Amino acid sequence: MTEETKKLLDHCVEYATELLTETGEAYPFGGFVDTIGNVHPMEMEINKKDVPHIWKVVETLSKFGNTEMDEDRMQAYAVTYEVEIALSQDEKTDAIAIDIKHHEEETPIYYLPFQKTADGDMMIGKLFAVNR
Repeated sequence: MTEETKKLLDHCVEYATELLTETGEAYPFGGFVDTIGNVHPMEMEINKKDVPHIWKVVETLSKFGNTEMDEDRMQAYAVTYEVEIALSQDEKTDAIAIDIKHHEEETPIYYLPFQKTADGDMMIGKLFAVNR
C-alpha cells in the first residue's frame, strides 16, 4: 500500500465515522492527494432545493478525480459512499465503500461496515478490502 493510499483511507474512514456518528448517514464524499502528498477533501456542492441522486454525485466525483489525475494535478483520489454488502449468503450489512484510484497502483475496494443499534447509536465495524 502506498503512502497516498494510506492517507486517503485514514481521511475517508475518519470522516465517514464522524458523519455516521453525528447524522446516522453518509452522503457521498471523497478526498484526493495532490502532487506534493497533501490530502484534501473532495465534495460536490449540493443545492438543497435540487438534491441529485447519490449515484450522480459518485459519478461526478469520479469524473473529476479521473480528469485531475489525467492532467497530473493529483496522485490519487477516493470516492466514498454507502452500500449494502453480503458478508455471507445469509448475512447482509450496511457499509461505507471507499473506492481509491491511484496513478501507480491497482487498489482494492475498501469497506467499513456499520450498524445502527437499538438505542440509535452507530456501531462501526472493522475495515476490510476486496480485490476488484
